[in-house]
Amino acid sequence: NNIIHEGEIPLLDILYDAFKDCKALWQGALPCRGELVQRFWICFGMGLNESKQMSEKAQQFARGGRLPTNSFAEGAKFCRGRKMNPIEPAELATSFRRICERDFSDVRDKYHTPEQRRNSRVSEQYLFAVRTNDTLDHLDKDLQLLATNFIPVAYYLEQFVCSLGRILQWESHLRSFKRQSGTDLRQGFAILFAQHLLGALDFAQDPLNYEFLNVPMGLVPSSFMKMFFERTPAENVLWFQAIPSDASVVQKVTI
Repeated sequence: NNIIHEGEIPLLDILYDAFKDCKALWQGALPCRGELVQRFWICFGMGLNESKQMSEKAQQFARGGRLPTNSFAEGAKFCRGRKMNPIEPAELATSFRRICERDFSDVRDKYHTPEQRRNSRVSEQYLFAVRTNDTLDHLDKDLQLLATNFIPVAYYLEQFVCSLGRILQWESHLRSFKRQSGTDLRQGFAILFAQHLLGALDFAQDPLNYEFLNVPMGLVPSSFMKMFFERTPAENVLWFQAIPSDASVVQKVTI
């Protein structure tokens, strides 16, 4: 929706770069406009048919329909979905797969001339050199991810979600949700977030100014998100500062 662009907020860039290809998180490629609600619910553990129904309800409401009286209870029922796949570190960091799982199955030699490969392909020294160089390359590529401390990341994301609910004036609706369904407030937040905030971004004619509870669902959350994460230095979630290496001075292992 062109609200926040890549490169504007360093902390969000770190998380985007780390998880943009994570199949366990996104259940496929990154969603586009018109797919946000359904993909959110799929990633939340909901089945395909139920997530499609929730997306259709969000579209109906974003385009002027009435909010169903049982939307909270129905959403809570659908939330009890399928078993989720875990996020594996080897999926995020090839260097982890090389070092911890000893997986070199997809290594390709980019480090020797054709003549060197022909003369040395069967030797242990050649294999060691290729695997070592490939691992060093991926360590350099994964450096920003390896430098990230995900404990403070979780803290900041938790604070953002709690603050967003207050900014959007959702507390009374969340308490009503708890009385209706008997489930926790986090599920209520997920339902409001998906059906009304993502629903507006997916289906409203003017997503920035579309209002729910008299609050613009595009403008207010995006402005608050920029302010919140711009005030959170990326250094606060890093074990160490990742410094890109100069490829011209990196010493490669040769045979």
